[in-house]
Amino acid sequence: MPLAELGDVMLHYESRGDGPPVLLICGIPAIVSDWEPVAAGLAGAGYRAIAYDNRGGGGSSVTPGPYTTTQLAADADALLGELQIDRAHVFGISLGGMIAQELAINHPDRVDRLVLGCTHAGVAHAARMPRETARAFAMETDDWAQRMAALAPKAFAPDAEPDLVAGFVAKKAKDVQDPVGYDAQVQAALTHDAADRLHEIGAPTLVMTGDHDQVIPGESSTLLAERIPDARLEIIDGTGHLFFVERPIQTLMLITEFLAPRDD
Repeated sequence: MPLAELGDVMLHYESRGDGPPVLLICGIPAIVSDWEPVAAGLAGAGYRAIAYDNRGGGGSSVTPGPYTTTQLAADADALLGELQIDRAHVFGISLGGMIAQELAINHPDRVDRLVLGCTHAGVAHAARMPRETARAFAMETDDWAQRMAALAPKAFAPDAEPDLVAGFVAKKAKDVQDPVGYDAQVQAALTHDAADRLHEIGAPTLVMTGDHDQVIPGESSTLLAERIPDARLEIIDGTGHLFFVERPIQTLMLITEFLAPRDD
């Protein structure tokens, strides 16, 4: 398991493929393996896909919380430096999209093209999630499998393929996260606020969301696309928060088209 030692934290990462690097930044409680369809597709399309576990999750070390998205973006910057990558495309989902915003604002020379998936610019500026989803996030339990049974289905469209949802719930029940790291990551998402700084993002940006996102409803993506200069918004029909799991081929087509070299 490759580990990068970065000051006070060890980050687990996986790299596959050759070509222009694409840094994949996951959300909560996602880990490297959740990127499988995207990472494999990018590698097959001629990119180097680099996925990693945020501090507090997966194979990365758990440091005392709470965390901030600025801190987690500094981790991403340090990881790229450790891998001797001066500049990369960046794709962040959910909390990862918030981290990606901070990376693009605070470390602009690191970011070539930016993809923000199913994310928002701050709770105060985000569309409110449905009450049932909020209850699932707020569940007080030490039983990780019980938490995932309540929460993971909310990441899909209501009419998503049952076998796909069941398989994902079973996987996440096994991806047990340290409660200290989980809570610290949640705090990073709750305190994130980049709304008034989005105009500072200079990287070409693609904003993506599912039209049935029950975690971060699509209106939040509209605000991102409106405030980031020249950003493009793509709404994936018939999908929820994990649109890239529900529609991996469509997602990959949109991303590779966006990342493709162009004369402009």
